[in-house]
Amino acid sequence: MDKRRSAANIFQEQQQQIQRQRNIEGPPPEPAASVTPPAPQAPPPFGDGLKTSEELQLEKEPTRVRETGYWLWKRVIVPPNAYVVHTRIKRTQPVTIGLGVSFRYNPYTDAYLVVPAAMQTIGVVANCISKEKQGINVLAYVQWQIDDFAIAYRKLDFSDSRDPLAIVNAQLREQAEAGIKDKIATMSVEEVLTDKAPIIEELTTRLKAVTEGRGQGTDADEGLGIKIVTVQIREALVSSERLWEHLQAPFRHEQEKMAFLSQLTMEDQIGQKQLETRQQAETREAETMVAIERIKQSKQTEAAEIRLTEESTRFTREQETARQKIQLEETTTITRRASEQRLHAQAAQIEQEKELRALQLIHDKTLSEAQLQTEAEKQQQSLQTEQGLHELAENNRLEEMRVQATQLRLEQEKTIKTQEAALQLLLQEQEIAAKAQALQAELAQQQQTHAAQLLMEEEALRVKIAGQEKELEVERLRQEVRNLINERDLLRHFINQLPELAAQMPEIHELKVLQTGSGDAAFDNVATFVTKALTLAQSLGLKMVNSES
Repeated sequence: MDKRRSAANIFQEQQQQIQRQRNIEGPPPEPAASVTPPAPQAPPPFGDGLKTSEELQLEKEPTRVRETGYWLWKRVIVPPNAYVVHTRIKRTQPVTIGLGVSFRYNPYTDAYLVVPAAMQTIGVVANCISKEKQGINVLAYVQWQIDDFAIAYRKLDFSDSRDPLAIVNAQLREQAEAGIKDKIATMSVEEVLTDKAPIIEELTTRLKAVTEGRGQGTDADEGLGIKIVTVQIREALVSSERLWEHLQAPFRHEQEKMAFLSQLTMEDQIGQKQLETRQQAETREAETMVAIERIKQSKQTEAAEIRLTEESTRFTREQETARQKIQLEETTTITRRASEQRLHAQAAQIEQEKELRALQLIHDKTLSEAQLQTEAEKQQQSLQTEQGLHELAENNRLEEMRVQATQLRLEQEKTIKTQEAALQLLLQEQEIAAKAQALQAELAQQQQTHAAQLLMEEEALRVKIAGQEKELEVERLRQEVRNLINERDLLRHFINQLPELAAQMPEIHELKVLQTGSGDAAFDNVATFVTKALTLAQSLGLKMVNSES
């Protein structure tokens, strides 16, 4: 006899058959612009090579019962892990019942039944449909055991001599499969894959209600005499390969994103470290070149300083003799001019102070704007000058010695030019004082003109306000007159205007009679008014022309 297949093998064969059918049909078409790599296939559910308890249970030999003796002296030897029930003709109750109880056996009047007492494992393969109408294949296991054999042998079918529990296992398998399908039909795919506790709880409750009789009454003989040891969900796989890929996609994409970001961070750190190393190497090389150039320039500067020092000493002695002669002449000239300048300076200082006060305001405003602009320019120039100063520092040392020699020669010329500049300054100060007086007079005249214009505008505004107040008063009186006019005054005024209105009215060629009293107040008022107007026209002698159309 071939070996019976376990639920795990059936489940695996179903998955392989679904996979072969997908391979024959081919993968579903994807959009042309899609560049998403194909998702990995779900791993096979069973690949460890270990046998399940159900497989071992199916492979074992049936329970061996030995019959010893001959004819009326036969004995039945029952294994210690098996239940036995022994009945006899004309007896309603069993002669022998229990676990591992051996007994004498008369083949002509007795019958017995031996059932294994060990815990049984049932594999359940359920092809379910979730709440979203998606297929889910579930592999579950139910383990049960006989609890009360006195009830079980009367309610369950143990007639198969080779496997007495085969029919009971099939019945419990059907019950479990139906319970799993009913529960998964109310759950989503995400709930089934993440939390199987509700399925286990629902299946355990249903099976216990059937086998142990819970909630069916208080009868001691309720139930089937067996108890459910445990219920477990071993595997739950989605039938649709595309749906399985979509469920895996969020986590897979998140991991790909983390790996890509980690790679970018690593490359950024490596690049930054390379730049720092390169910068340090080039900085050291530049510092070495600067130090060498500094030494060269310092030696050249020392040689130039010695040469210039000797030249300046010789030039200084020549200039000292000429300077002493010029100083005597300058002292006399300066003393005479100083007295004249002092008198002019005192007169110009008074006028200059007035002008400076006016210019100081303009200067402060201009200075504040210039400072803001110069600060921005200085910040830019400071960066440029710092670079230039470093290069010019060495050159300035050589030029300073030359400039000092030149300055000694130019000091004599400078003193003469200073005196001329002082005279020009006095003349400029006098011109500035004259301009300040003219500006002050012009400013006073403008202030008087502006004050006169303000007075004229105020007077015009007062006149305008007075005119507006008079207009408001007239309008108020008109409104009071309008408020005093009542309906009688209006009617009297309208009657006075009727001859003029009648003269301008066209001739009446048709006369129509309107019947009132339909309940419309507005229409009745109009009809009454028209009647009164016609009556009034007749009393005034107006002719009515009636013509039929």
